[in-house]
Parts: sequence; C-alpha cells; structure tokens
Amino acid sequence: MSELNSERPWIPADTGPEFDPLEHADIHPSSDTPMVVTPRGGDREVGRSCYQVDTVSGTYLVDCGLNQGDGDAFPDFRGLEPESVDAVFLTHAHIDHCGGLPVLEARGLLADDAPVVATPPTVDLATTLLTDSLKIHRRETTRTKRDQEFTRQDVDGIFERFEAVDYGGGTLEAVADSVVQDPIVFQFGNAAHLLGSAWLALQTGGYRVVFSGDIGDRASHLPDLAAPPQADLLLLESTYGATHSHTAFRDAQSTIYETVERALNNHEPVLVPTFGVGRAQTLQLLFADRLHTLASDLRDDVRLVVDGMAEEATEIYHEYVRNTDYVDESIANRATESGDTTPFSPPHTEFPQSDADRRAILEDADPTAGGNIPIIVAPSGMLTGGNSPRYLLEIAARFHSATIVLTGYQATRTTGRTIQNQVDAGAEEIQFTVDADPFGTEWPSAENVSWVSAENSSELVTRATIPAEWVSLVGGLSAHAAQHGLLEFARTADPETIALIHGPNYAQEHLGPHLAKNVESVENVTRSRRLTPIAVDRGATPETPTLSPEQFETDHESAYDQLEDVFDRLAALNEEVATARTETTRSEAEIRAIVRDELERAGVLEGE
Repeated sequence: MSELNSERPWIPADTGPEFDPLEHADIHPSSDTPMVVTPRGGDREVGRSCYQVDTVSGTYLVDCGLNQGDGDAFPDFRGLEPESVDAVFLTHAHIDHCGGLPVLEARGLLADDAPVVATPPTVDLATTLLTDSLKIHRRETTRTKRDQEFTRQDVDGIFERFEAVDYGGGTLEAVADSVVQDPIVFQFGNAAHLLGSAWLALQTGGYRVVFSGDIGDRASHLPDLAAPPQADLLLLESTYGATHSHTAFRDAQSTIYETVERALNNHEPVLVPTFGVGRAQTLQLLFADRLHTLASDLRDDVRLVVDGMAEEATEIYHEYVRNTDYVDESIANRATESGDTTPFSPPHTEFPQSDADRRAILEDADPTAGGNIPIIVAPSGMLTGGNSPRYLLEIAARFHSATIVLTGYQATRTTGRTIQNQVDAGAEEIQFTVDADPFGTEWPSAENVSWVSAENSSELVTRATIPAEWVSLVGGLSAHAAQHGLLEFARTADPETIALIHGPNYAQEHLGPHLAKNVESVENVTRSRRLTPIAVDRGATPETPTLSPEQFETDHESAYDQLEDVFDRLAALNEEVATARTETTRSEAEIRAIVRDELERAGVLEGE
C-alpha cells in the first residue's frame, strides 16, 4: 500500500503534476456514466471554486477561482493535459470563482477555441475584478519574491474568450467552436447572489447535474431566485450551512442606517469598509433611499463618497437598471418612470480619483469648522487592501470622534478580524497594525498613529489606536442563503445525491444531516473531496462518506435533544462506574463490560 498524503489522505503522497484523478479512481465517462464531476477546489473551503465535468466527448470546468490573500491559492490542476479544457462555465464574477481563469491561460490548459461562458453582467464585472486581481497579484508576488502565475497577456486572453449568454441556455456547440458533436445542454438560472449570478444545469445522456453557484435571494435590488430543474446530482454551496436563518435583510439595513444617522447628527465622519462588488451597491442604494429623510440643514452637509472598485462596479450596475432579467422590477420601474438611471448613486455622490481628492474630502470634514460630513464606502471590506485601511488610519489621526461600520465577514489574520476580536472581548481601546500608505507624504501628526517596524522585518507598517466605541459590528447583509434557503433550493432540485461544496467543515457538518433528513428524494448526502470523482449514473455511490435518511431517527426529536439525552446518560454512567469501582465484588473486566453495554444503549457505541 502506498504512503498517503498527510493533508489529503485519500491521495497517494508521491503524486506529481501528472496525477489523473479519474485514472486513480478508475471512473470514466461512458454511455452508462455520461458525466463525471471532479472537484479541483472549493470542496471543503470557501474559495478557489473549480469543478471538472467530463463527458464522453469533452472536458469542461465550472468556475475557476482563487483564494486571494492566502498566498494566491489556485485550484489543483494536476492531471489536466495542455489544451484539454473545451469550455469553462462561470457562475458569477466574485474572485473566488473567476480569479484562477488567467492561470488556465498561462498554463495552456484551454483548447484554442475554448470559451468562458457567462451572463453579460458577469462578463462585465469579471473584467473589472480580474484587472484588479492582476494588480494585487503583481504586488503580492513582488513583496514575497515569488514568480507571477499569470500576466497582463493571460488576463487579456481570458477577456477574448468570454462568451456572454443570458439566463436560459441551449447546446454548448452553439457557443463553443471547440466542442464537436457533444450533445451536452446547459442552462443558467438566476442565483440572486450578485448582478448576473447564476446556477448552472448540465444535461447529457438522460442525466442532469446542477451546480448551485452561490445562492442568495436576499438583496432587494436583484430578481428572485429562479427555481432549478430536477437533478440527479446537486452540488450545493454550504457557506452558511450552520446558520438556520439570517437577520432579516431590512432589519440589518435599518440598523446600519440608524448607526450612520447618529454619527451624522454628531458631525462624525463615517467609514464603511465593504466588498466593492455587490455589498457596496447594496449600501449605496440604502443611502440613496434614506438620506433624503435627514433634516435639510444636515442633509446639505452630508457627502456620500464611493471609492475604488466600488465606483467601477456601480457603473456596470447602472448599465442594467432597465433589464428585469438582472435587476428587480422596482429598480427598472424607477429608471423608466422617473428617469432615475443611476439609482445606486444619489445626487452629489463623490468619486475620488486621486489621493489629493481623498485628502481634500477629509480636510473638509472638520466638525469644529462646520465642514461637510462624509459617509465613505470603500473596499476592502476586511481592511486588508484597497483604500479602506488608508481612510481608517487618516480618520484615526485627524478626528477625536468617528464611526466605523463593519458589515461583513472578517476573515482570520485580517485587520477587520483584529478589530472585531477586540470589540467582542470588551476592550475600551483597539490597537491594530496595517501595511498602508498615507494620502500624502506622511500621516497627520497624532500620538495614536505612527510608523513601526514590521515583525521580523525592516519594512515599516503603521500602528494605530482608536476607541472601541467608534466601531459598530452589523450582521445580516450576507449575499449567501442560510440553511433554510439551501434546504428549499435542494428540495426544488429534488436530487438523488447532494455533494456539498463551498463551505467550511463545521457548516457542512451541520448542513449534511439536515438535508439527509429533510429532502425527500435524497439517497446520499456527501461532502465533496478534492480530486475525488463523482460518477453521475443511476444508483451511483460516491467515493466519499455519505449520509442517508435511514441514519436518522424517524421521530421529530431534535439533534440538541438527542445530545442532551446522551450527556445525561453519560453523567449517570460516570456516577455508577465510580460506585462500582469501590465494590470489591466486581472485577475491572466486569465494570468495563457494564460501561460498554451502557454506551451501546445510549447510542454512543454501535453494538457488534
């Protein structure tokens, strides 16, 4: 038996670039198995989503993302031959779904005429995001002295491959010159996660696979989630699989606005770090709809500032404001009936183009002189890049009072998480260190903001201290469906097999049993595994461990009730064992036999 990989023990440790997961698993497409799906990323993680689909006639990829900020981690491309990928389907434009596309180009893995098929808004947004991703990749590889994985030429090569297709679909041959005589049919449906986001259905040989992409159905400016078709295999995202339901979207919006309104009444500058695509537009629409309710004298002083990629993305959103395939009817009606074709940008919104513009916005915001009051919406949402950390440091140095609103998930090892952890711990002051440059040649003179040497490095970073009361943490704006929404999507797809993707371990551990118990059609629920093929045929059993409805109690006792019962039994057993050991009439072997019998009765151990 060969030695196994310590990180992925189902893969031999000595595998190299030539490792072919289909050969290793001895699974190949045929008339009886018309499709084989192999995760190459995004299996038990959020990031670098990438799934290979093989048919008798072709090889395709669904998404190809990266984990930016984690060493630029790309999908595992082992076993893909040069020019072997006949087409790529892109579910939406977020970088964890599209960021690896230029690497396919750089490594020559795409066939000459292979298209990247996506909806028109996804093409437009991905063009913006990939351009920005290249800048970040250049900066990170320079800083870490690594070779670039892709260049401007590779990014431009992907742009030339984009094939825009509206919701709906058809035969792949109609949009892909690289595909010859493959009867595979595809369908895009609105996933309500981001402008142009889609779930994807692939059908051939009488079988259908549905990829959920990222499911939303929460943002008021997007159309409702479209119902997916029936599927033999459903690959279902699980980002919030452990969360039964989110805070109501409108309640979260109200909390944010009330927080901002208090700051404005106190003449405090407001910074809202945010994701530039999707979340930024949600926030802009919120302010556009509510700022007019301010008292007139205060309203005249308020300036909404939209920075960086958020501006470019907003321009793309405005291109689709009349198209009800991609925006909610309320947005389209606003454009057609009142002529408001820029609903995401209220009057007097400012779009700074230079550091001089940004500095001027803050210099004009002196509350003691009655200046303007800025609400700054700027990427990144985790304060790890873009201009949001620079604004934060400038505000910390310039003002005695301000409001910082964190609205999104803050990943580990980010400035946002550092701040969040200190707020949650009840700290009165928050200290953090950021690698960011001032808008001028130097930070404004202040005791709480200063240059320091980076840990284990001679490079300078900036350390700052701010009052904890400046920071407001607001949840409920996630663009991902929670457990209830995922269950409803799965019930509509009515699959025999569900493979969980795009989610952390703990979320999948919660969601898997819930689906197995509550989706009537399902025979197997499995957590997909990197480079482990899933054969699509009748009665197929995934290679990964599965859950089935038979493994669950038929009554309505909740998992928490069952666990509580087990703990009660174990507590009682512990007392009995302690008593038994004080009796000289029982041997240790007899006591162990009693313990095993009781554990089996409690359901902790299986009987022989």
